[in-house]
Amino acid sequence: MNLGEALYEKGREKGRLIAQEEKKEIAIEMLKDGISLEKVAKYTQLPLATIKKLVPKDTAK
Repeated sequence: MNLGEALYEKGREKGRLIAQEEKKEIAIEMLKDGISLEKVAKYTQLPLATIKKLVPKDTAK
């Protein structure tokens, strides 16, 4: 892998990480609005296990 390819891959990975964080922020807002865990997982394309970890402690059932 040359330097250009390495920098390109590093940029792609950084973009993926940013996208995952944005999905989590969206999921938190959806949960605050009372949307079900399953629908949040479906629309954010995050695993249900990840969504469950994002549920605010004061609203966990």
